[in-house]
Amino acid sequence: FLVPIPALPSAGPRMDDGTCPPSQNWMEGQDETLRCWAHGNPSPSLECTKDGEPFPAGVLRRVTRAHTGTYHCRATNPLGTAVQNVTVWVDCEWGLGSWGFWGSQGDSAGS
Repeated sequence: FLVPIPALPSAGPRMDDGTCPPSQNWMEGQDETLRCWAHGNPSPSLECTKDGEPFPAGVLRRVTRAHTGTYHCRATNPLGTAVQNVTVWVDCEWGLGSWGFWGSQGDSAGS
């Protein structure tokens, strides 16, 4: 005895604020990933770019200040296309990186 399993209905790509949050906060020096996924049937391909350069979603990378900006994510399948812009904000630690050290340690002002 066989039980028929209904096929999933075809659907164009879909991204929403839950699968592809439009605003993401990253911390400089930490490992982060661009969080963006698309749903559809057949499964859509997803391509994200920043400043015209490919920037794959879901890939872990060390965060720098250069990651701040708007990422354009585009999901496609034979039934259509969905687009979502994602703004990434990078929280920077004062005194790290190329900015030098900003603090009172070793401050000789007024001496």
